[in-house]
Amino acid sequence: MKTKTLLAMGLCAAIGLFSAQTNFAQEHKEHGDHEKAHEKVKVPDTLNGIWHEIHKHPHELADTVKAQKLAEVHHHAFAIRDLAKGLPSKVPTAHKKHIENLVKKVSQIAEDLDKSGDAGDQAKTESNLKKLDATLKDMEDMAGPDEGAPHKH
Repeated sequence: MKTKTLLAMGLCAAIGLFSAQTNFAQEHKEHGDHEKAHEKVKVPDTLNGIWHEIHKHPHELADTVKAQKLAEVHHHAFAIRDLAKGLPSKVPTAHKKHIENLVKKVSQIAEDLDKSGDAGDQAKTESNLKKLDATLKDMEDMAGPDEGAPHKH
């Protein structure tokens, strides 16, 4: 009897371990898929080019959230994040530190959007989207298109 009990316990442990490894592998595959999705974003060489690309995503992101396609939120959120990371090197020195801080905020909001989207939390995703929109507006007010270009007198 003890042998059968030990064998059954061992079998249960093996099944549990296999299940845990499968879940772990699936989570990492999904995270890897998210990372691959944003690898395709090419950051333009100019401030205006970066803003042009950034402007493509908020409307698509808002439409995705509105359509409750929350599993797709990360594509746009990470694209915006990656594009925003190109801004500090293109802005006037006086704005660089502030823009760097806003880029960090955008990066955190992109992560939050990814998490709330993956969790299927519509209300939290909508809240994170509002935060992203406000932060992008602050960035654009500080260093929007043409801010890096020499001013004509």
